[in-house]
Amino acid sequence: EKMALFRKTQPSFLSLNWLSRPSGNCLYTKCLSYGNPLCAATTRSVTTKPAHESHLHYEELIFKPQIATPSSEPPRVAVILHGLLGSGRNWRSFTRALGAVVTSPEFHSDGRGWRFLLMDQRNHGKSAHRKHAAPHTLSTAAQDLHHTLHACTPDMLIGHSLGGKVALEYLKVLRDAQRPMPRTTWVLDSMPSVVHGDPHTARQTIDTLKKLPQPVPSRQWLGDYMRERGFAPLVIDWVATNLVEAVGEKPGGSLVWAFNVDGCEDMYNSYADNCMWEVLETPAAHSRVEIVRAEKSLPWPQDVEKKMHEVAAKSPSVRVHLLPKSGHWVQMDNPKGLIEIMAPSFQAKADRGERERH
Repeated sequence: EKMALFRKTQPSFLSLNWLSRPSGNCLYTKCLSYGNPLCAATTRSVTTKPAHESHLHYEELIFKPQIATPSSEPPRVAVILHGLLGSGRNWRSFTRALGAVVTSPEFHSDGRGWRFLLMDQRNHGKSAHRKHAAPHTLSTAAQDLHHTLHACTPDMLIGHSLGGKVALEYLKVLRDAQRPMPRTTWVLDSMPSVVHGDPHTARQTIDTLKKLPQPVPSRQWLGDYMRERGFAPLVIDWVATNLVEAVGEKPGGSLVWAFNVDGCEDMYNSYADNCMWEVLETPAAHSRVEIVRAEKSLPWPQDVEKKMHEVAAKSPSVRVHLLPKSGHWVQMDNPKGLIEIMAPSFQAKADRGERERH
């Protein structure tokens, strides 16, 4: 009965060999800070004049369709929201692989291509230096996204862990504003209920970071410090990606955090204290929510598993998938498997037919 909750997707068009090819159809990778990311025309040259101090920083990857007669319409848009203590750049490699698949000649697309926006959420990455006033919550994070996108709606919304709950909160913002909904929202290894305890050592990690000296002497010093306190190598490597050179330091000098630790703590508390069942139980018309559980991630409590099963059983707009051979960091642990699950939702014609059946 437990496994009946999960669906496995085996798209016939997808080959693992294709996933290994370089994404030569990526027009460019460019860091953008502001402007209107959805409504502007797609060109090779992008102006990044700040629109507002509170807008999120994002990185953009555009993939042109690899077909003989591409559409003259602008590319469709996908937004990716990272997890706690992460940043948009954590999703570059995965996005390049996914973009290569969904714009390949073998893929049944509408010929418009895809434009991926890899957001840095408030208190994270290059958005950590923007003027985002407290409180630092799921609600304010969702409003940040809404303001950055200028009330336009992406076709695809993808959120991992903390970003998964922010994505669901963003759906509430769109609903309340009576705006169109994303075609599909992907929630990756993000528990929709209240989170008890410290399942991914997030609180322990934040508590440790708050005690560290600033600036941090070196990445080696950080690794030794965290290993002595029992942190796993994957967690240490993940945290170390957020160390950047202090302003004015020479290469190899002291390092500081790219995130705002106190703000991140507030965001995690909001993530843990809030549940998203209401969003899942009342899905918008013509909009899907796809939940991905990582097989080797920490299990959900039985009551949460049961609730998720009931929601998915009642609504054709909510589905749950099991990603095999993956822990919590799904884009690194099993990127090929994740793309196999996600790619069919990028097929416009298949999506329209699926909606008509429901």
